[in-house]
Formats: sequence, C-alpha cells, structure tokens
Amino acid sequence: MSHITLIVLCAAGVLLLIFALITLLILGGREKTSKKIEKAVVFKKKFSTDLEVMIVKAADTSLSDSELKELAALFIATHKLGSKTSKDLDEATKKKLEFVSSFASNANASATNVSFLNRELKKLSNSYKKEIDAYEQMGLAKRKIKES
Repeated sequence: MSHITLIVLCAAGVLLLIFALITLLILGGREKTSKKIEKAVVFKKKFSTDLEVMIVKAADTSLSDSELKELAALFIATHKLGSKTSKDLDEATKKKLEFVSSFASNANASATNVSFLNRELKKLSNSYKKEIDAYEQMGLAKRKIKES
C-alpha cells in the first residue's frame, strides 16, 4: 500500500469517528429532553382541572406550599372569570371566587402564593378586583378562625 492510500483510510476513519460522536450527541440529547417533558407532564397531571375538585384541593392542608402554588397556576390557566356584566355575580363566577376563598383559608398557603393568585386573577379579570379582594379576605378570616 502506498502512503496516499494509508492517509486516505486514516482520514476516512477520523471522519467516521467524528460523525458517530455527533450522531450520539444529537440522539442522546433528544432522549434527555423527552424524559424532562415526560416528568413535566406527570407533574402537571397531579391536579384535576375540575373546579369542584380544585376547591377541595385548595382547602386540603396536606398539600405543601409549592403544591398549592402549582394549583393556583393551574387554576389561573384553566378558569377565567370573564368580564363583569352586572353588579350581581352569577353562580359560575361565585364558584370560581370560592376557590380564592378556599385557597386563602389554607394554613399552608404562604402570603406570597395568596398574593400571586390575587394579582394574577386581577390581571385577567380587572372588572372583578373588589370581588377578588373580598373573597380573599373571607378566606383569610376563615384561616384565622381555624388557627384559633
């Protein structure tokens, strides 16, 4: 064999090795990403989006503060208060505001998370500011009664 053939074979081997490493890195990265996505999906499926179930979960004192924050974020993402059409609240809106009261009454909900829920709901439903504050205050009053 001549020196040129040997050099060509070595170059081809090096290129093949580089190609194999790049392929391994690309495929390895996809598997890690899909595992992260699967964990996120499992994490999000922890709570039901049914309003009645969410109200019960918001009052559940076995949930940690971080789990309650997840629940609040899920509520904000799935349940909208809409816009105010009259001075009287309809039953659907009252039920949604009951979640705020239930959440605020939970002893494990930090002030930060209660404030987060209040602030985000006000951003989405500016016309219900007074009602959101009122239901939060009712929940905090229930919380004080429970703690006494």
